[in-house]
This record gives sequence, structure tokens and C-alpha cells, in this order.
Amino acid sequence: MIRLPLRWSGALPKGDLAPLNCLYGGGEGMPVLSAEELQGVQIPKDALWPSVRVNRRGGDAAGPTGLPWVNANGWLIRMLQFRDATRGVMLDVKPDAELRPAGYVLQVAEAMAYGATAVVTHTAETWPVVQKAIRFFLGHAAWWAWEPVAALAVISDFAGENETAAGECLNLLTRRQVGFKLALPGDVAALANVGAAAWVSNAPVPMEKYLPWVRGGGTLIVHGKGAGRAEGKGRIIERPEPWEDFYAAAAGVHLALTRRTDVVRLWNAGSFNAFYQAEPGGKRGVVQLLNYAGNRSSDDTSVWIARPWKTAVLTTFDGQTPLKPRATNGGIEIPLPPLGVYAAIELEA
Repeated sequence: MIRLPLRWSGALPKGDLAPLNCLYGGGEGMPVLSAEELQGVQIPKDALWPSVRVNRRGGDAAGPTGLPWVNANGWLIRMLQFRDATRGVMLDVKPDAELRPAGYVLQVAEAMAYGATAVVTHTAETWPVVQKAIRFFLGHAAWWAWEPVAALAVISDFAGENETAAGECLNLLTRRQVGFKLALPGDVAALANVGAAAWVSNAPVPMEKYLPWVRGGGTLIVHGKGAGRAEGKGRIIERPEPWEDFYAAAAGVHLALTRRTDVVRLWNAGSFNAFYQAEPGGKRGVVQLLNYAGNRSSDDTSVWIARPWKTAVLTTFDGQTPLKPRATNGGIEIPLPPLGVYAAIELEA
């Protein structure tokens, strides 16, 4: 059973709290997560409340790309799931201020979109919409087993001295809408379905392991002097940016990939992150969109998907709307209506 915890102390609030089924911390009237159950999940200490980061002087903060800088946890969830697939991930973050209901929905939506859970902070005003969001994701739990769609694998052990650089690489690639998979050093079999891989580790690259894959047509991106060379049908690209220069390193990986390898692109959606997945066999896919600004998007947001899916349906917590894909650049472009904090584009071949 999936543990869906409520943060509470004292007597529980009145009303239907399902599907929440346990308490995180003290309380009465509902089972409390035991020490054994807490050991069965990963609770990262560096998770953030999902939002657009705000400058201390007021106004939204932006990164070097000009896009709003967001406090996002999707990359962190994926990294923890990769490091330990035997334990689930639970985000325990409290809001640092009173928020509109959309802010509480975003917290739950971000965690559950990536297959994690979140400790819910209950208020009478926000609970009805949060409850609807949780039930939505439980009804679409099959997505949690679908594979990310990507042309890139990020290779690292994602631990020790490599954890910060590799994690920030994942974070910034997500902001660039670059789809990626994760692979351990030396696991060449994990690269079978991607055309490129980035070695994000301070350890020496075991080139002899990767040369057969490169010569078969793969592109291996490593830190070096800024050179590149052909190897059979593939290529080894050295990027001069050190992995500790997070912005430059992620930009360098994207530059080495080129936009021709993009699997999804968003236009006029600066505060959004996208998570693109497909079911085994590839007959269905989904692009989940998370809006960290917490308000409705503009009228001219659109998405391009590299694969020419035949049908697309916009799914939100309130229902479904058929979309009208237009064939372009080998894939499809889809104009989107104004969106709230979360939406999913369900795709069929």
C-alpha cells in the first residue's frame, strides 16, 4: 500500500481525508508512520518547496538563460530513485509562507508526477483541490512505470564527490527541456536506446568500454580541451567546461547534442518543466507539464514533440480536452490553452 501522509498534531481535522492514510509526526485518529516504514523511504533533506524563486529585493529570479529560476525537485526524485530503486521517495517540505491553493497543489503534483509522495500540509481552504490532485495521480499510477523518452544518458554514480555536479546537471538539463536517462559508469547496456551520453564524473572515463558503442554511432560527451574526433560511425566530444561550473556544463552538453536531438520543446512556457514518458512498447506516451509560477499560463503556449503521435488529449484534474496536433519538423506541434499548475498531454500512436 502506498503511504500518503498528512502533517498534523493533535485531533484530526473533520471531514473525509482519504486517500491520505497515515500521519507524519504526532497526532491521533490515524496510523502514524513507524520507524520501520520511514526507513523504507528516502526523505531528502535538500528538497525545496516547488515555486518560482523570488529575489530578496522582490520580483522573480532568473538564470543566465533569462528563464525564471525555479525551485524544482523532479531531478532530485529521479536521482534518488536511480540510486536506490528498493525504496520510495517522500518529500517533506513545509511552505515558508501562506500560499494560494495552487501552491499546495503544485507541491503534491510535482512529487506524484515523478512517482514520489509528499507530506501534505492540510488547510481547510486548500484540502479539496489537493485531494482531487492526489486522486488523479493514483488513478494514473501506471505512468510511474513508463520510461523517460530521451536521446541522452547522463553517466555518473550520483554520489560522493560527484553528487552535486551530477545533480545540478540533471536540474539544469530539465530546465532546458532536455530529456535524459541515468546510467552508472561502465553500464554500456544502459545506452542501448540513446544516441548520446555525457560522462559527469571526476573518475577517468573507461574509454575501452565505450568505444564499441561510440563506433556503432553513439556520441560520448566528456570534459576535456574542447576538441572532438570521429570514432567509426560515432563521435567523442570534449567540452572545456568543468562539471562544477553547473550552468556552463549543462549548456555545453546541450550544445554538443544540438537541438536536432530534442525530444520535446516548449514555447512561451518559461516557468514550466516537462517530463516526457512512454509506456513499454511505445503505443502510448505522456508529457506532464508543471507550472512553477502557480498561475495560469498565457494563450500562446505550445509544445513540439519529436515523434509524430496520431492523437493528443489534454488531461487536467478537471477533465479532458482533445487537442489538434499539426505535423511539423518530423514531429507534431500542439497549441495549448491557458494552463494551471499541472496538465498532462496523453498521446497515442
